[in-house]
Amino acid sequence: VVDETAAQPTGILVPVPGPPLHGAAAGLAGAVAVPYPLDEERGWAVAGEAVRQALRQARTKCHPKVLCIVNPGDPTGHVLSRQSMEDIIHLAAEENLLLLADEVQQERAFLPDRPFLSFKRVLWEMGDPFTSTIQLISFYSLSKSVAGESGFRAGFLELVNVEEGVTLPFHLAQSIPRPCVLGRILLDLLMDPPDEGDPIQQDLEEQREGLRRLLAHNARRVQEVLGRAPGIRCQPLQGGARAFPRLRLPPRAQRQARDLGLEPDIFFCQELREATGMVLAPGSEFGQAEGTHHVALSLLPPAAALEHVLLTLTRFYAAFLRRFS
Repeated sequence: VVDETAAQPTGILVPVPGPPLHGAAAGLAGAVAVPYPLDEERGWAVAGEAVRQALRQARTKCHPKVLCIVNPGDPTGHVLSRQSMEDIIHLAAEENLLLLADEVQQERAFLPDRPFLSFKRVLWEMGDPFTSTIQLISFYSLSKSVAGESGFRAGFLELVNVEEGVTLPFHLAQSIPRPCVLGRILLDLLMDPPDEGDPIQQDLEEQREGLRRLLAHNARRVQEVLGRAPGIRCQPLQGGARAFPRLRLPPRAQRQARDLGLEPDIFFCQELREATGMVLAPGSEFGQAEGTHHVALSLLPPAAALEHVLLTLTRFYAAFLRRFS
């Protein structure tokens, strides 16, 4: 994908907000990260016109070849509908883009009316010419699965309709040391689970359902509690392990932050940590629209712990508004 001899570097479209490692990985590969904004007012939707505008602007400095999609969204908590995925596949076909599907959070889609669908499934069900022409690389990770075992560093990627020149480095990479034995066993178990009725399969399904119930409960409480707090807005949560609420920060707080050489949301998070000991990730780490401010909040703590987090956050935010009003 990356041709170091080309007149222009390869461009990789990455979502904003999105995992910061995507842009960093593009740079390490010798490519240029091309951010495209998600539509917050539409529940962090992938807007085709926004992607096309990013493409038009990027073509003056690079050759965009790859469109990265994160589904379920991280940190935004959205899950793509079938129609949205079909629109994205049409866009990839029209613009001749390789589709990079980060689907590592797929087992954390917790709303029955918005189930996770893989891009490979939607691509296959759309039929030709898409089934046989769209180039797709999709990712799965043990650390973001129901196992939640990040220490094993195990996962896989699948290449569909990808040119031989792109697949060759992956064949060469077979010589790289593999994940540890336990990681490979866990990955094999999740990909090829025991038969129905097997006690291990029953335990695995109970673990999976328990995780989804916890995430659904915590997401509901985040939206209920933050939805009542003046100055905080949180888009509907459908999957993933984080919420990404938007905060209104007073102009005086923003000026003080910039006097300190900080982004306003980083300043807010530092003040929160100093006052309460609670650590949140500032939205600027993930990217956000100009003039907006967010924080990333984990949905994984036990329900009782999350209630304490929400109470602490809303009380501190109210005091922060009074202090800088």
